[in-house]
Amino acid sequence: MKLTGRTCPLAVCLAMCAGWSSSVSAQQAPAAQPAGAPQAPAQQTSAQQAPAQPQEPENLDRMLSISLYDWLPYGGPFLRGGAKAVVPPSHDLKLPKRPSRAYAALVTMPMKGNTRLEVSYLTLGDSGHGTAPTDLGAFGGTISQGEPLFLKYSLRQLKVSWNYLTYPNPPQDSKFRIKTLWELHWFQLKPSVTLTVTAPDQPLTESQRIIMPAVGMGFEYVPSHHFRIEGRGSGMGIPSHPAVGDADVTIVGRIRKVEIFGGGKALYFRTSPQKETFIKGFLWGPYAGLRWVF
Repeated sequence: MKLTGRTCPLAVCLAMCAGWSSSVSAQQAPAAQPAGAPQAPAQQTSAQQAPAQPQEPENLDRMLSISLYDWLPYGGPFLRGGAKAVVPPSHDLKLPKRPSRAYAALVTMPMKGNTRLEVSYLTLGDSGHGTAPTDLGAFGGTISQGEPLFLKYSLRQLKVSWNYLTYPNPPQDSKFRIKTLWELHWFQLKPSVTLTVTAPDQPLTESQRIIMPAVGMGFEYVPSHHFRIEGRGSGMGIPSHPAVGDADVTIVGRIRKVEIFGGGKALYFRTSPQKETFIKGFLWGPYAGLRWVF
């Protein structure tokens, strides 16, 4: 506004105020977007989740389980003359060779790291009739050739195994694993030979035991959560002393907390040859059972 050719001081002040107001408005943050409006690309990227990591196979060494199984073995024990035997007569005699069946139980408990403690118990026995093939000596007695015999035996095995995951450790996503086994075996064998004609009420018998450490190796192939294959073998033997051997291969299928398994098992044992009569034997055959996993 001009009055008599001069600029009005009031107009100058109003123009300066208008310019300052426009500058302040331009510096203010933009108004918030209404609800439902799409987010900016930077916000969407930050909201995205990290990609899922592949799930590694189940760590079998961290499971508590109880197993029951039935074994149908072939073969059996026989008697042999030891270091204290007086020869003749012979002390060699075959006992019944095909036990009807054997029953066993196994408990596994997780321990520190990728190891587990396994405790198993096996019991089997058999009986049958035979004839002395020659003059025999057994457990301090004598048997005449041709004597009708009633033969019987029982076997008990208790095994404690420290099952150590050797490779890879920890298992991570590996499907194939190698185990190292450190074990203690306890056997109780009780054969009985009854002379059915000469002494039907006085069987010749002696309970013999084996207590021995053993070492071994095993493997596990775990292609999925519901299926795996296991194999293991262990043993220990010293000349003129007891010997033990134990091996099995197992196929396992899993449904929730129950596993169904089956395979083949072999067992070898020999009591101390320093006795008059010692016992040795080899049994093998299929087995199957159920396992409850906790």
